[in-house]
Amino acid sequence: MKTNLIRVIALTLLALSFSSIVFAEDVKPFAIIDSQRIVEEYNAARDAQEQYQLFLQDLEREITERERDLQRMGEEIESQKMLLGEDALRSKMEEFESARSDYFQFRESIDSRAEAEYKKQIQPIIEQIKLIAERIGKENGYGIIVDAAALTTIYIDPDLDLTDDILTALVKGVDE
Repeated sequence: MKTNLIRVIALTLLALSFSSIVFAEDVKPFAIIDSQRIVEEYNAARDAQEQYQLFLQDLEREITERERDLQRMGEEIESQKMLLGEDALRSKMEEFESARSDYFQFRESIDSRAEAEYKKQIQPIIEQIKLIAERIGKENGYGIIVDAAALTTIYIDPDLDLTDDILTALVKGVDE
């Protein structure tokens, strides 16, 4: 939430800075795209998003199943604790700890698995959008193209980069 607020503020400041110099002849226009609308209206994007969501749902089901299995094992050990001999109880406890360890390793792998699936399903669409936005930006003279839905910059004309000017001014001194 805080990150989105920062992005909104940054985009507002960017838009204000453009609006204050928009009448200069060499300033290129600012444009937006709406990635949410692209996902809703472009079949390949919608399909990729649905496949990704199905993958996440499968992960959630697997988490739930593993948690249930662990809970059952724990309840079984607890109910048989008084009936089992010391060796049998120790063996069951080791089996439980091994299953618990496997579960936590699985949980730790979820983020990387979800990221890999995202890259497989969604990233190619994002790359297509960026390539098209860059081409359109260059062809039509846009200086900046922003995704309004994700509040991210899709394309920036390299001629708008003031980093070298700032670095030069810093080296010379702020007052000069």
